[in-house]
Amino acid sequence: MGFYVLLYYILNLIKAGHEWQYQNATKTNCRPKLYFTLLQWIAIGLSLLFLLKNPLGFTRDLIDTLLSSLSILTGFFLALLVYTYDKYNDIDYTCKNNSEKIKEYKTKNYLLQFHALTSYAIFISIILIIALVVILLWGRDTLLSDYCLASSWRNIDWLLTIKLCFVVIVRILLVYFIFDFFILSLYAICSLFQFVNVKANKQKIDIEINMSLVESDRKTLKKAFPYYIIICLISLMFLVGLIIYIVA
Repeated sequence: MGFYVLLYYILNLIKAGHEWQYQNATKTNCRPKLYFTLLQWIAIGLSLLFLLKNPLGFTRDLIDTLLSSLSILTGFFLALLVYTYDKYNDIDYTCKNNSEKIKEYKTKNYLLQFHALTSYAIFISIILIIALVVILLWGRDTLLSDYCLASSWRNIDWLLTIKLCFVVIVRILLVYFIFDFFILSLYAICSLFQFVNVKANKQKIDIEINMSLVESDRKTLKKAFPYYIIICLISLMFLVGLIIYIVA
């Protein structure tokens, strides 16, 4: 694959990822007036707050935790992306009823939204993993509180200023994209839920349930495991007591 083709695919992915963050299932929403959505502005605010509250930046323990979390979630999303690909074949494009056409149109867009947001989240996760690994291997601890503004422009160390500006920008972008990754994950999960919800509600099952024959969950458990339930309750009480003892 050539560089320009790869760049075209990446930009197309970023465009779709941004679009589906504010778009609805009928694709009638307009782009936000301030470009970013409310959740993205909150992520920007939290990124600035992180910069002010953590002048040292990312610690090694935090980087290890982030790398583990991002790697696990990326693998999960990749598997889910492959699993849901063939669901496009379940969409009925031949329905004649206008109401059914709208439902199928929404179903298709929910699936498109899920794939776009999930793919964009995976892309951001890969970039974050590469950046965090670079910081872990070659990064240096830069404590921003050790530096102050120059009293005169003649006393400005321009090389140091450029370095600090670069550090600040990188930290803000990293924190923002970490929050954005979880925002995208939330959007994608909601899209998948809506897709399954629409498809499940479309299938009507005519069935009558005799409520007098329905047993409660407790009776079902007691009938299937008459002794294990007592052991589980004793174990649960012991665990709660142990937690209270440790905390106290």
